[in-house]
Amino acid sequence: MKIGIMGGTFNPIHNAHLLIAEMAREEYGLDRVIFITDGNPPHKSANVTAKQRFEMTHIAIADNSAFDEDDFEINRSEKSYTVNTLGYLKRKIS
Repeated sequence: MKIGIMGGTFNPIHNAHLLIAEMAREEYGLDRVIFITDGNPPHKSANVTAKQRFEMTHIAIADNSAFDEDDFEINRSEKSYTVNTLGYLKRKIS
């Protein structure tokens, strides 16, 4: 299975995020694209909670059966770094 990862603060998620994910899915023949909402990013702050941003993402991707999301980062209290998330996803998917 070929999986793409779309990460971001999604504050808010918008049509460009969805378009980029769909274009990548088509271009690279991905079976799924997993959206990862940053929980506590080290480079910026958000004006809404991680849970609210995750819920907005859930609503935004609901119409595309190839899109999924994972709450790994929003459930972490420490800063979120890509290397940790990729390690988690590798263990989860393997």
